[in-house]
Amino acid sequence: MRLIEMEAWSPFDPVELSHDQAAEIAGLGLVEVVAQAPSGTWKLVANSRIGVGVGSGWELRVRPRLAVPKLFFLLAYVADPKGWKDQIAEFKSEPDLLDAIANGFSWHALSVLKRGLLRGYLRVDERLTTIRGRVRFEDQIAHNASLPLPAEVSYDDYTEDVLENRMLRTATVALLRLPRVPASARQRLLRVRSLLDGIGLLDRPREATMPPLTRLNRRYGASLRLAERILRASSIDAAKGPLAATAFVFDMNRVFEDFVTVALREALDCYGGTVTAQWNGPFDHQRQLEIRPDVTWWRAGNCLAVVDAKYKALAPRRMPNVDAYQMLAYCTALGLPHGFLVYAKDSGEQPRTYEVLKSKCVIEVRTLDVEVGPDLLLQQVQALAAEIARRASASRAA
Repeated sequence: MRLIEMEAWSPFDPVELSHDQAAEIAGLGLVEVVAQAPSGTWKLVANSRIGVGVGSGWELRVRPRLAVPKLFFLLAYVADPKGWKDQIAEFKSEPDLLDAIANGFSWHALSVLKRGLLRGYLRVDERLTTIRGRVRFEDQIAHNASLPLPAEVSYDDYTEDVLENRMLRTATVALLRLPRVPASARQRLLRVRSLLDGIGLLDRPREATMPPLTRLNRRYGASLRLAERILRASSIDAAKGPLAATAFVFDMNRVFEDFVTVALREALDCYGGTVTAQWNGPFDHQRQLEIRPDVTWWRAGNCLAVVDAKYKALAPRRMPNVDAYQMLAYCTALGLPHGFLVYAKDSGEQPRTYEVLKSKCVIEVRTLDVEVGPDLLLQQVQALAAEIARRASASRAA
């Protein structure tokens, strides 16, 4: 199998691929695939997406520019702003994204399942020749109006086949289908799959959301958070068997956007109001155009601030005009004098201010250095939140 390794936001020297292989790689969305001359040669260009793709005779790995432990802090903080330190402890020395995920998930899942599988009540609708639970008379009349049996019944079954165990098993199957999983992690994953034998797979794994944690399932917490990330990043539909090509992909744009949203929500809490993610509102009086900023801050029905997060490759001395146009549209529609564009400093962007011609709008460009340690990064978010609150207060007083 041919291994292609590259880094996010970088091109790879043209490689020889068959048309089928190029189509497989392009279909996964991990990188852009551009035909080159001579025929049969293809250029691969990585953007904000990182992860692993595998197909017929090839394996593609796109490494993040950000160190894996720093990436896992961003992921862990979004999942649990209060308990993130417990989640990232085992990732401090992992150099590879897939290795870190496989090792961390397999360790957590095996540890919790060794103590016994969680059980719970599930509603079951069945057609039986004996009466159990409650008869569904509407369905009985529709399907068997002239016959007493079989009966359409509903009952609660106390079972291990609950959502928590299904998430763990589906995530395990997804990881086992990827190549080059570390031997120790693969061994643990095989043990996890064995312990979950008889548990069903999720029909739509990428839509899976972990259930609320209670005293009954709290011990599953860390493994469920990782399982949710694995399922959302995987292109594998575990219920439908092997595919010609599969991928395990994180979009750093989304990772950074989610982190900024959650971190600002925590940091602005002491100033009151409500932080809303992906607020959807009208841009024009006819309500035919919409805006959807990443973060808005509200109090008593009034928008106090708007923030958009960007994790992208930038020229050293300028930012894309489209980002400024987008923020100007947000500020105009929301009636705000200031808007904040927040970039990851890893991209090379520096703090700056743009005063828009013939407008009262000021676009503030700020950065968060995602390469520093978690505590320092959170301090930067606190400072940004304080500036946002200060600007909002000055605007309301003017």
